[in-house]
Amino acid sequence: MRQKVRATTHTLARQFDRIRALLGERGYLDGETVTPQGDRLARLWGESDLLAAECLRHGIWEGLEPAELAAVASALVYESRRDVGPVPRVPTGRVSEALAATVALWTGLEADERRHRVDRTREPDLGFAWPMQRWARGETLSAVLTAAEQNGVELSAGDFVRWCRQALDLLDQIADVAGRDTPVGRTAAAAAKAVRRGVVAAGAA
Repeated sequence: MRQKVRATTHTLARQFDRIRALLGERGYLDGETVTPQGDRLARLWGESDLLAAECLRHGIWEGLEPAELAAVASALVYESRRDVGPVPRVPTGRVSEALAATVALWTGLEADERRHRVDRTREPDLGFAWPMQRWARGETLSAVLTAAEQNGVELSAGDFVRWCRQALDLLDQIADVAGRDTPVGRTAAAAAKAVRRGVVAAGAA
């Protein structure tokens, strides 16, 4: 039993050191000191928190409209039920560019995580971008679900609400971390307000 405890402790310590090395390499730690970027990361939570912090740090979400930012943010929380299938259609223009930049950042981050042998960030899933943007623009639930099905994304009303609420959590975090007096922070707050309506708002805490 003591041997098992020691082995587990050593494994956790090694994993902790690897995470510290990755965060230090990317500017979130400076030795034992948490940098301003590290403070921002500490205020994000979720499976893709480091990727969200990197997107904010590199400014790739700047210049987006609220519905566009909602669409892009959804890629960090949504998970398709199918492992294989056609590449989902995404909105063109700034949304497509921001999603491409987000995926490019993830590619570099995932390579660093692999090199440091730490748990890797899940690849952004673009399958919810169109439904999210349509909802944030004010379309009805039935119209959004019908359009999603036509694009090869099958969503029940319950699934749609669940993913919207997860994206809402991230948008609220982005608004707070970026600062609600900054362009990205204001856009994230406006995006959250646009998404938080109808069935998405009903019964939410």
